[in-house]
Amino acid sequence: MKRVRLVLILALGIVLVSGCGKSEYADIAEAIRAGAVLGENIEIDEMDVSGMEVARARRALSREKDAYLASLQYEVHAGEGSVHVSAAELGASSDLDDVLLRALCLAQYYPSANKAREFHTSVSIDEQKLKKQAENIAAALNVAPQNATAVYDARAEGGFLYTESIEGFSVDAERLADQLKIAVLAERNASIEPYIDTIPAEYTAEHARADTQLITEFSTSFKSATYGKANRVFNIAKAAELIDGTTIAPGEEFDMNAILGPRNAENGWKEATGIRDAVYVQEYGGGVCQVSSTLYNAVLMADLRVTDRTHHSWPLGYVDIGRDATISTGGPNFKFQNTQEVPITIGAQTDKEKKKITISVYGRPLADGVTIQISSKKVETLPEPETEVIVDESLAPGIQQVVREPRRGSVAVTYKEYYDANGNLLHKEQVTKDKYRSIKGITHVGPGGSATSAEIAP
Repeated sequence: MKRVRLVLILALGIVLVSGCGKSEYADIAEAIRAGAVLGENIEIDEMDVSGMEVARARRALSREKDAYLASLQYEVHAGEGSVHVSAAELGASSDLDDVLLRALCLAQYYPSANKAREFHTSVSIDEQKLKKQAENIAAALNVAPQNATAVYDARAEGGFLYTESIEGFSVDAERLADQLKIAVLAERNASIEPYIDTIPAEYTAEHARADTQLITEFSTSFKSATYGKANRVFNIAKAAELIDGTTIAPGEEFDMNAILGPRNAENGWKEATGIRDAVYVQEYGGGVCQVSSTLYNAVLMADLRVTDRTHHSWPLGYVDIGRDATISTGGPNFKFQNTQEVPITIGAQTDKEKKKITISVYGRPLADGVTIQISSKKVETLPEPETEVIVDESLAPGIQQVVREPRRGSVAVTYKEYYDANGNLLHKEQVTKDKYRSIKGITHVGPGGSATSAEIAP
């Protein structure tokens, strides 16, 4: 019977030491307000807190635990990025308050003891804070994919320089939270490689190359003495340089006059022969119409939509009849719309040695290898105009001065011819029907003279 009583007493002692029973304090705040004091021979996390007020012991131990949780460091690395975070920042905390209450409870039942009674705190974690931090870390490490690029460079093969696309990735935040939780609860520093999901780029170099193919190019010459004068060639080269590399987004309209700007001395243009009011004159930017006409043909061959185009007063030598496009500052313009689903780029190169300008259009080639050729023909010659004779008092009697030569007009029709990949004509459609009106001549004569008898002024 004595042996049974001894066993029961020992068992009760074990229960009191480990579970202690119910403390007289509901929580740590109440214990602090009551000025509760810990019993003798009590150590918490190897710190002797014997006889201390709970508030004092809590302050000392909290400093220790805060420093400890801050010292637990985790490096999360993915790709070339990494994030460092502490256990404290992840929402880790200790059960210090619970341990203090257990120590008080023990003192309540065993106010004194012959040997140290040891208590140890453990780490817990705020699941919501951990989840939020894992999401923040994932967001910091996530790498967006980089699409391939195509940059126009006339010197490059094919006209473009390309950069390859780069895959991105996203960190699995939910699984990262689990990885961090395991490391925190194990109370050890750790280097963590999170689970990632690869994100492919939407636009690859293959796409970029497919969208920047040479659709077509067209050249005109300025070899003749009329078209090859230095100032005129200068203006051609300047205009070509201004439009070279222009990219037009899908649905966007190209505006030639807007890109070239006013042609005047202030903007660096030179005087060369141009046509104004059906008369050859010297004007700033003379020659730019050869650029707009060359571009017009390239645009037709690329099957883009011409939205604004005016032909010259009469056909010109550098392009077939019906295939010209005049422009002028504050006057006629040349515009077209990009009807493709991808941007198009205009290349414009002036070759002064070969005396020609070449304009290229880059984008997606026509489907199934289809190409377009342009043809035109004169379908009608208009009646010969008369010459108007005007008496000019400033001229000497018998002197005549030809102000404008008469020109017979004509009518021209321009066609698009669609060919398949084997060179077979698929169909032909009319693009324009242009009427170059007849232009009457104008001659000034001195008083008393006539256009048939007067001497021509030098």
